[in-house]
Amino acid sequence: METISATIALITGSFTVIGLIKNKSTAILMVSAFILGLLSLILSRDFMLDGSNANHLLAYLLISVLTISFAVGIFAKQSSKKLFALIPIALSGVFYIYPQIAEHSFLNQKIDDVLVLSGIAFVSALAPVIIFTCDKVVTLGITKITTLEWNDENKHSFHNALTLVFIGIIAVIGNFLVGKISLLVAATFMLSSAFVTRNKFNLKSSTLLTSGSTLFLISSAYILLEKYGFQSLDLKNGEVLEGLFMAGFLAVIYSLFINLGQKSKGNWQFLPVLKSILAPIIILFLIGFAYTQLERLGGMLTLTSYMIGLGLITMIFSALKNNDNLVGLHLISLGAILLFSPYLKPVQQSSGIDLNALGIEASGEENNQSEQQNLSYHEKLDEPNGKVFPKEKSTWKIDEKSSKVFFELGPEDGRTKGEFTNIKGELAINETHENANIKVTIPVKHISTYNSMRDESLMDKEYFHEEKFPEITFESDQFTKKDDAYLLEGTFNMLGYSNPLEVTLKLVGIGTNNGKEVMVLWGKSSVDKTQYGMPSSAKVGDIVDFHFEVQLNK
Repeated sequence: METISATIALITGSFTVIGLIKNKSTAILMVSAFILGLLSLILSRDFMLDGSNANHLLAYLLISVLTISFAVGIFAKQSSKKLFALIPIALSGVFYIYPQIAEHSFLNQKIDDVLVLSGIAFVSALAPVIIFTCDKVVTLGITKITTLEWNDENKHSFHNALTLVFIGIIAVIGNFLVGKISLLVAATFMLSSAFVTRNKFNLKSSTLLTSGSTLFLISSAYILLEKYGFQSLDLKNGEVLEGLFMAGFLAVIYSLFINLGQKSKGNWQFLPVLKSILAPIIILFLIGFAYTQLERLGGMLTLTSYMIGLGLITMIFSALKNNDNLVGLHLISLGAILLFSPYLKPVQQSSGIDLNALGIEASGEENNQSEQQNLSYHEKLDEPNGKVFPKEKSTWKIDEKSSKVFFELGPEDGRTKGEFTNIKGELAINETHENANIKVTIPVKHISTYNSMRDESLMDKEYFHEEKFPEITFESDQFTKKDDAYLLEGTFNMLGYSNPLEVTLKLVGIGTNNGKEVMVLWGKSSVDKTQYGMPSSAKVGDIVDFHFEVQLNK
């Protein structure tokens, strides 16, 4: 469903751009705001719960209100009768027909009070009347008391200021009383009132249309935050600030391309149209792609803060630039984010060993605390239960194709991950395990940090100096049993430096592969890279945590 919604948003946003450039902004703005509202409400459905089950009743009620108001707005677009403004006001009482809505929740916040919900709907539907009344009072006061000129431009700015205040009040009071559903209800009824009061109350259509679409965009941002497991946006977080400033950048660029298109003639108009559509899509894609390379770059935190920032900037644009609106950018942005978001995942390290294929039963519990704060790298690992080595003399050789060493370093909010492959080495054990010995060789050139440019730079003298030091080695000299693991004490060699290192080792199990006995080992440790000649870095840290999964053939 999200793919369909994303496609509709992108197509509608594209037609909105064309309409703006062709100077048909009023009609296209109304349609695009309606589509944005519908898509946001459809997106919200699965987050409206009755207990633990999804209940779409409230979503369908809001969709019905929006659709009825849109249809009336189309029918009465040439009429100057103010009675049409009563339709959303009357519809604000629809919640009383279904009192069970009070037991529903939205984004994990219980609604509780239908009266408050109806009150928010009523006040939002009354927005044109409130703005009209305030305008009359202020106009009368200025013209009677002062000699200042109170022209249409001043009125338009004043109307937008009032709607900004209204959105702020709804966000604070509504969220306190019934949660984030208040934004969705306010968006529905404010946009509905914009449809039915078109060309009435001496209000520009863009004022309430952009306000309603802004609330819908912000609501969609909260929905996506919840969907991808984020509780809130923290302004101390660099990704959040990135999104807010990116919203300003794209708003200005989009507006610039629209203005260029309006001034272009003939076949040249297609260039600004194309740029207006592709610029946000490409930039949002790059923000998402950056997250797949490094967690503290971009991702859903940046994209959702971008949506919220874009909503607020839209209101400012509407106030300061009378002929501009950014609803088309809202749709293109929402469509692009819905399209890209399922693929925006940080790099996931995966094992090269299939235990089932080897006939080895996986043991140990998955660590459900991996998302908690203040846990170390090793505490977050899904550590297997260890078994006892066989009491026989044997030699095992590491399988290069399936064995990997995984590593991470950096601050908790943005770890740099990587892995080494083509591991070589052997394990020699005896009946008592006292003189067991393991030798491991890691070829530096087979490092991957999931970024080829970074991998190439790591081969330079400043880091691994692969040309002079092509291998990292470890050889144990003590092998001690501890609980279900073994402690290996040995020497770790890298970049010409040798230091003692303690490694925790576990036998995952022994199985068969093509009729031959195989063994799977798991282990973990940490090294300080500065002890091996690498420069210290406050940005990514000095401690490299690692764990390994190796398959050995007898």
